[in-house]
This record gives sequence, structure tokens and C-alpha cells, in this order.
Amino acid sequence: MDSRIIIFDQVSKIYPENITAIQNISLSIDRGELVFLAGHSGAGKSTVLKLIAGIETATHGSVIVNGFELSQTKLNHRTFIRQHIGFIFQDHKILFDRNVFDNVRLPLDILGYSEHLIKARVAHALESVGLEHKTHVMPEQLSGGEQQRLCIARAIVHQPKILIADEPTANLDRDNALRILELFKNFHKAGVTMLISAHDESILNDYAKRIIRLKQGQFKG
Repeated sequence: MDSRIIIFDQVSKIYPENITAIQNISLSIDRGELVFLAGHSGAGKSTVLKLIAGIETATHGSVIVNGFELSQTKLNHRTFIRQHIGFIFQDHKILFDRNVFDNVRLPLDILGYSEHLIKARVAHALESVGLEHKTHVMPEQLSGGEQQRLCIARAIVHQPKILIADEPTANLDRDNALRILELFKNFHKAGVTMLISAHDESILNDYAKRIIRLKQGQFKG
């Protein structure tokens, strides 16, 4: 079996009005690897992550995730692939009209899990991020760090093989940011492949085994 779970082969992404987000990049990530994607705002980090998740499609080149070539994969197969990926968005995408439990259960509802399994999985996910006592709390009653942990619980509730986080520490103070990174470290120890973007490399010093740097849509160093 190929040890690589993510492969980019000469990938470019060009948005309307000829805006090039990334250009001719190649990359491979092994199963169970923890990788940080660093670069300034607008460097192309979010585009790389969305290509891996199948949210965006490459303009040129090949993106292979867990053995699937995404540019040649039908929509229903991309949905299958996403079942194995947890994505933590930079803008949270929290549903503020639902409590913590109902936010976290959403991926399981979409995947058609039974109510019994939903309750068990959500309870485990909330315990993993230290929010088991906030089950019925509404999101606006949570602190910024707690809202981020809510997003992480929602991303891991279906026990994905790959966890992707887009700037998960960007709006947090250092203590909360380090707590989030400790959570990611624990998930990695459990065998989850992880790709995390960050523009501030200083906070990664104790966590980064591999850093891939992007500058103006291309990998550097």
C-alpha cells in the first residue's frame, strides 16, 4: 500500500478574473503524518486545504486523496471521500440557532447515523475537547476558545482519517492557542493524518515536525 495519503502533482488553481491562488505545486503527505502549512495571508494556504477536502477543484494538475484522483471523481464519490476528512474552517461556520450538541451532531445527521450512535459519538467528541459540560449551551455563551473547540469536536465526531484545520489559532490568545495545539497533538498520536495552516510560525516551535511554507502560491524552502 502506498504510504502517501495526500498527493499534489503540478497543481494550479486559477479563480475567475485570472486570479492564480497556487501555481504548479507538488507535495506528498504520508498516512499518520502531522504537517503545518505556513505562509502569509493570501499565500494560498486555504486553497490547498480546500483542494484536499474536495471543496475546490484544481484547474491544472492532479490531486489524489486516500487513493482517489479528485479531478476525475464524480460528485457522489467526493462526498464519500469527505466522510473520511474533518475540516475546521477559519470562520468557524457555527450554527448559532443550535446548541453545542446539535452543532456537533450535524455531520452524523448528514451521514445517516442512528440516534443511539449519534449520542455516543457526540459525547465522546465533546469529552475529547473538554466540552462535555457544555452540551446544552448555546454557542454565543461560549468563549472564543470554547467555540474553536466546538468546531474541532464537530470535525472529529465522525472519526476521520484526515483532519484539516485552516488557521485554527488565528483569533485566540496564546494560552488557548496552545491548548488547541495540544488537542491536535493528541489526535495525531491516535493515528490521524493532520494538516494545519498557520501564518504565525512562532507558536509552532514545540509542535512542528514538518513545516511546508507557501509564498505567493508556491512552496518555498
